[in-house]
Amino acid sequence: MTSTDQLPGYSWDTTGRVEAGIQALISERLAALPPRAAMLASRLRAVTGDCRLTALYLRPDSPNGVVQLCERLVSTRNAQERALLHHEIGRRRFARPGTAEVRLTGDLEQVLMATDRRTRAYVPDPGHRAMIGSLLNDFGTGFPDFVESQHEVPGPNARLRQGIVKSWRLPDGTRVISKRANPAKPGRFAQEQVAYRAIACRLAGGITFGRDRQLRLAPLLATIRDGTSGHVYAVWQWVPGKTAESMLLAPGEHTGLLRDYRDLMDALLERGILWGDLSPRNVLVHGRIHHLVDFEKTQVPGEDIPVPHRERGAYCRGQIGVEELGVLCPEAQVRACLYGYLDPDTWDLNAPGPVPFPPRPEVTAVLTGRGITNPDLGTYNRADRQIWQVRSPDRDPATGQPRYPGLVNFRVEHYLSCAGRTDADDYDRKTTEILIAGRRLGCFDDAVQAVADAVDEAERQFVVAEVAELIAGNDTGPIPPPHTAIHALVDRIDALDTARPDPGGFRSACTTLRKDGR
Repeated sequence: MTSTDQLPGYSWDTTGRVEAGIQALISERLAALPPRAAMLASRLRAVTGDCRLTALYLRPDSPNGVVQLCERLVSTRNAQERALLHHEIGRRRFARPGTAEVRLTGDLEQVLMATDRRTRAYVPDPGHRAMIGSLLNDFGTGFPDFVESQHEVPGPNARLRQGIVKSWRLPDGTRVISKRANPAKPGRFAQEQVAYRAIACRLAGGITFGRDRQLRLAPLLATIRDGTSGHVYAVWQWVPGKTAESMLLAPGEHTGLLRDYRDLMDALLERGILWGDLSPRNVLVHGRIHHLVDFEKTQVPGEDIPVPHRERGAYCRGQIGVEELGVLCPEAQVRACLYGYLDPDTWDLNAPGPVPFPPRPEVTAVLTGRGITNPDLGTYNRADRQIWQVRSPDRDPATGQPRYPGLVNFRVEHYLSCAGRTDADDYDRKTTEILIAGRRLGCFDDAVQAVADAVDEAERQFVVAEVAELIAGNDTGPIPPPHTAIHALVDRIDALDTARPDPGGFRSACTTLRKDGR
């Protein structure tokens, strides 16, 4: 489904505190082991790209058989053999053959609607049924623990994703990506599975678009409902490539990539497909081939007719414009990419009457926070314009490097959600208002950095906490949140939000908190 560049260390943390914290955890455990273990632990990090197998190797409760498999994995240079060993480690830990009643089906609804304790799998390609059946029979009731113990697929803007999307290996070493239904988003997983099937039928295996590019879907191997846990998983075949998001965040010229993105979007719209989450992070680029993933918000009408132009404009006023491209690309690039669909110069900032398209949640949240629950179009347009202006990329005045203020919002909401905060969305809204106030009052740089420093520290502590849990033996459950860092982040946002009505007090708070934040 996706590929991710893995690093054996944590070089993304320029403070070095994450690496130091993790090394301290590893060193504490190594003190009780023979000297040879230090070399093997270091090699495991280098081979696997993260601490998951290293932590398993160091755990005091790891069986000798698993430790020996880790040592074999370190010693082999053959990638296929490593892949087989990786799967075998999981099988040794979690397989409970014959403990689950497994049924394979060609009917997706049987899997999505099931309520009993049977394990069911929808396998669209008959050629994969024997392999999926063997996998589920072998793991039995241990299948969900096996999946939950696997490596997460992080995004470039969040180092910890709380276990929804995982990367693992089939018995033959084939790499797959699994996605578990998120209980916080009821109905979305089922919608995604139905949408995928409809799109696969509409695209008939793939299409050519734009400059001789190929558009394909990441192949779905199975949709599985585990009867014991009730978890439902979609298992996709891993496909090579980099996300368009990571490419846009990398230095260089992006005109060609954005042209392909627009051509891809038009190709879908011409076939009547409104891809609700056509985010650059869901487009995997490998040469001329573009694979699409994540179908939760996609609409596929019954008729294969082009989406009308008016609906395309409304579509781009939704998540695609400001919330997706707008946080990654300067406004001029967004305008060029979405030319004909999105032009803020045409937004009437004083227009009466209702908003004639589905309002974006981020705009609605800001307006509601201001006490406006039924805005006219002009009010909506003004708020949307304010949000775009503070979420658009710019240059860090201290380093001259590209800066992405809009991603601060994403990370605030994400890490507060990971900590179980039910008000995470409201802190996303408060962060937006803080950035708007910073822009208006001439202290935008301090406002951005004051929030970013606090969310950076929460992220660092979350990552170290994850490794501590892995070494302690918890690799299938949630990570206890770093309460100190989470409280500090919440307190900082509250302090800045409270200071907004007083320009002098707000500027002073931004400056003080920025100085205190590093």
